[in-house]
Amino acid sequence: MVEKLGTEGFMRETEEWVSAVLMDKEKEVITFESLKKNSASLGLQGMSDDEIMCMLREGDLDGDGALNEMEFCTLCSG
Repeated sequence: MVEKLGTEGFMRETEEWVSAVLMDKEKEVITFESLKKNSASLGLQGMSDDEIMCMLREGDLDGDGALNEMEFCTLCSG
């Protein structure tokens, strides 16, 4: 995808997808609830609540208990 879209295009597409599919619309971040609700879109429909919380804690670089777009991209690339 990066080769096809270029880095900027890929990031823009990723941000749009994250915003449309995974984010809590009111808080504008990925919360436990929004990730659990939409986990199937990531192919993670079998994740337990503990696994989802672990994923959030691992990616939550600023300690706010949620993932912003950059934290999500960092988590997925690691």
